This record gives sequence, C-alpha cells and structure tokens, in this order.
Amino acid sequence: MKAVEVMNEYLKRAQVEGQDLSDMYADQGELKDFKGEIFKGRKEIQNFYMSPMPKGFKLTIQTIEGDDIECVAIITTTWDGLPNPVILEEKLILENGKIKSFTMIPK
Repeated sequence: MKAVEVMNEYLKRAQVEGQDLSDMYADQGELKDFKGEIFKGRKEIQNFYMSPMPKGFKLTIQTIEGDDIECVAIITTTWDGLPNPVILEEKLILENGKIKSFTMIPK
C-alpha cells in the first residue's frame, strides 16, 4: 500500500471509538500526539487508541498528499463543547507497508 492509502484507512478507522490501530504500526512504530506525547511500540499505541474519545468527536480530511513512503494530511477535528475546530497536520512515514512514524502537529 502507498502512504496515501494507509493514511486514508488510518483516518477512517481513527473516527471509531475503541478502534485499535496498533496493527497498522511497525513493531517499533512511534506515535506523537497533538500534545507532543510520544508513544512507542504497539502496546503503548494500543493504549492511546483504546482511551475514550471526546463525546461527539468528528474528523474531516481537508487535504491529503504523499508518495509510496510518506504522506501529509491536514485535518480538522471537532467534538461537543469545543468552541472552535482543531486543525492538525498529520505526517505518516511507512516502513515495509507499516507505519514507522505518525505525528500530529497542531496548526
């Protein structure tokens, strides 16, 4: 799979509460969330995604582009009680078809 295809699947699954996305990561994969916290390895990444989502969470892809290895998406997220949407730049790097690195950067 190309990085854009992986990103599309990732973002689709990320909208479902309780969805374990750790299977999309390489064994030593790394996730850096929008707060700057780093989660390394499948177990830590699994714990991140199994935590409760904000009520009314919604994710919208604004742009997505990339090649076979790297991809960048601009997304907006909203949830109940949030005064303004949060805009994130999300970067994904693949290694052997699995996510080596996924970074969420607030805009």
